[in-house]
Amino acid sequence: MITFKQYCINEGKLGSMLGAGMVAASSLYGDFAKDWSKHYQTSNNPDKENRARQVVNKGYNVPADAQRAIQIAASIFDGDEGKTKQQLIEYLRHTGAVESGYRTTVQSGGGPARSYWQVEPRTAMDLVKNSSAFFGKKFHVQFGKNALRNAQTWDEKKWSIGLERYPELGATMAAAKWLASNWQD
Repeated sequence: MITFKQYCINEGKLGSMLGAGMVAASSLYGDFAKDWSKHYQTSNNPDKENRARQVVNKGYNVPADAQRAIQIAASIFDGDEGKTKQQLIEYLRHTGAVESGYRTTVQSGGGPARSYWQVEPRTAMDLVKNSSAFFGKKFHVQFGKNALRNAQTWDEKKWSIGLERYPELGATMAAAKWLASNWQD
């Protein structure tokens, strides 16, 4: 693999401009589409990866409620599993764009996933029960002293309602899903 600098020298000025555009469109922290396919969507499907790349490269708008939710989730998990707040912000922004286009909080076709980040209630239930170490002090400061204990008692219906209505809960569960996946950049 050649470096970006070598690529620029080889391709000349036009190549430099195109190369810069490609670098700007990709993730600062790795190949988001490949990471999303393997760790979030879990299909490892090249066609879905290409669609994800197209969504990210095309650009997208993040609504204010989702921006706020992303900031909250990234602050809660900043430093967990070696991920920075900025890495989490980038991946959550892209995840919402790819999963829902920030147009809906209900999975199309009648599926169970909810929130801009399309988290399934069963996934959220599993996260709070089996990955509870992620939900520490910063989680409790944001959601309340007994938030984890309460969330561990929720059934699928309660999770469905919570994920759909509260973007900060959806973003937090999406971030936890990323972290629990052993995602490496």
